[in-house]
Amino acid sequence: MKTIYLLDEITEATKEKARAKGYRFADTQTPEAIFVRSKQVPDALITADLAVIARSGSGTNTINIDKCTENGTVVFNSPGVNANAVKELVLTNLFLSVRPLDKAHEVMRQIEVEIAKGNIAGDAVLAAAEERRSTLIGEELTGKTIGILGLGEIGERLAEACYHLGMDVIGYARTQKDSMYFEQTAALSELLKEADFVVVLLPLNDQTQGLINEEAFASMKPEAILLNFGRGEIVDEAAVLKALDAGRIKQYITDFPTTSVVQHPKVETYPHIGGTTVDALTAGDRIVFARMDRFLRYGTIKESVNFPEVTLPFLAPYRLTIFHKDAPGALAPLLKLLSDAAIDIAHLASERKAGMAYTIIDVAEQKMEEVQQAAAMLQEVPQVHRVRLLHNPHLDV
Repeated sequence: MKTIYLLDEITEATKEKARAKGYRFADTQTPEAIFVRSKQVPDALITADLAVIARSGSGTNTINIDKCTENGTVVFNSPGVNANAVKELVLTNLFLSVRPLDKAHEVMRQIEVEIAKGNIAGDAVLAAAEERRSTLIGEELTGKTIGILGLGEIGERLAEACYHLGMDVIGYARTQKDSMYFEQTAALSELLKEADFVVVLLPLNDQTQGLINEEAFASMKPEAILLNFGRGEIVDEAAVLKALDAGRIKQYITDFPTTSVVQHPKVETYPHIGGTTVDALTAGDRIVFARMDRFLRYGTIKESVNFPEVTLPFLAPYRLTIFHKDAPGALAPLLKLLSDAAIDIAHLASERKAGMAYTIIDVAEQKMEEVQQAAAMLQEVPQVHRVRLLHNPHLDV
């Protein structure tokens, strides 16, 4: 029975499916698998026992990917599964930013007090409300310009929605996209000069950290609103607070609260809820559990962060999976070792990614002890990071 350590709670349906497949959940320092949503994965958990980390969601900045790769631990995520949820939250904030609905609700709460006191009754309620609506005049999104930084799944969906709202959409990304819904620019400063709304949807990396800095704010309109649903560190916190205080931008809306921003009157913060819908969480859990399960039972890789994609029908009694350094001729000594050990190879598949390779070798009818010895010898090869020996779950071996 394989052990899964839950760093975050997951849907009950996923738990039931895992238990039905023979997994157990335990709080242990040596799990075979970790299931996580947004919490930091401690490096101390990345041990020789840890075969897989399943991240329900897209971002992997809370996981030490380099250490996982060195350890031979595969990392799966579910990019795009929360795209619609984030898109809808951004749209909600766009609407709220141009219509003073909070103020309108406060007006009605004041009228409720007057009704309770007996000062307003009957048809006078609507008249009293209408008398105050001159202070509640908003604007429309139609005709406004939105700049979207990051044109992945979320960015493209948001661009399409804004286009249909009658907005002018400018997109910014490293790779060129072909879309009728936005004009793409390679010059960030040009986007910032034009945009009434700037939406950050970029991933965090060395190129994007601190991208929205003092220089960026100097290019923006004083009435512009900045919305950050990418990662907190992409916006220079000191710079955004300085820009707000100086009136260089109108408002900052972020899904990444910190001590400084939550206390500023021109900042609206959320507790990192961009992808937090029942639909997105359920789908994310289902997808990464399926990938984790296939890997643990069959050794196959589908859409991993750090391993190449490799699939092979499991038709033999035993399977060896080898995660090793990639180089010209890297596979030859591994195959020679198996040949010298008289291991009968039935099927083989191998792919490479970012200097590493993942090889699946199916072993024909053979004594289990011989295959175990071969696996142990493979693990001793310097360029090999991890070897796993799997028994075909559908055969009695």
